[in-house]
Amino acid sequence: MDRSLFTVQQRDDRRWHIYESGFAPSLASFGLRDDAIDYAHELARTRPQANVRVVEEGGRRELAGI
Repeated sequence: MDRSLFTVQQRDDRRWHIYESGFAPSLASFGLRDDAIDYAHELARTRPQANVRVVEEGGRRELAGI
């Protein structure tokens, strides 16, 4: 079974977008980083072995535990 990866990243519109690996358009966007991470965690809980990755400004990446 493939692992799902949800990525939270701030885009040019200054909003935090959530992407799922393998899908181009964002699933949702939020004005606040923490709201976007919370939502990504909710999505990840619906999938076995899912992870959430946060891409900070400058491209630094970190895995956010579920």
